[in-house]
Amino acid sequence: MNAHPLMGRRERGATLLISLIMLVVLTLFAITAIRTGNIGFKIVGNQQAQKSMEAAAQQAIEQAISNLGNFDPVTVIAPTSTVAQRVCVNANASAGDPPAVGPTASCTSGTQVDVAPVRCISTKRSQFDSLTQPMATYDNLWEIVATVTDTLTGAKATYHQGVKIRMLSSQCPGLST
Repeated sequence: MNAHPLMGRRERGATLLISLIMLVVLTLFAITAIRTGNIGFKIVGNQQAQKSMEAAAQQAIEQAISNLGNFDPVTVIAPTSTVAQRVCVNANASAGDPPAVGPTASCTSGTQVDVAPVRCISTKRSQFDSLTQPMATYDNLWEIVATVTDTLTGAKATYHQGVKIRMLSSQCPGLST
């Protein structure tokens, strides 16, 4: 009946070998999928941290802009100064962190943002004076630099923002008009 009895045994061994190869291939696919997912989570986490740092820097810059004393030519700090103010964004007031602290203090909660002194980088006489009387108004362009330090990783990011302010005087510290 069956002329070759050994043929059936060889086929069973080949099936086992093919099954093991398929199992290894499926395992490799699963490992690759898990690694790809983990990389995706890391990318999303980094983007979230970057957006959080950007929002903290923007909040600190807006706080500096809202203080018009930062733009007074008489009280502007020399451009050689490194840190004008340190701001704790999203600070926990009950933990003893005020929203803005001095240059040497550090934040125990929230995100630490160092805002450098504002620096006047350009001045130009305005083309638009008062309609009733001639005035010497100048458009001064100021640069604000905020450096954010991530409390978890220690990563730092620096953000620059320009602000144009129309002023009555042509005094722009550091520039000759």
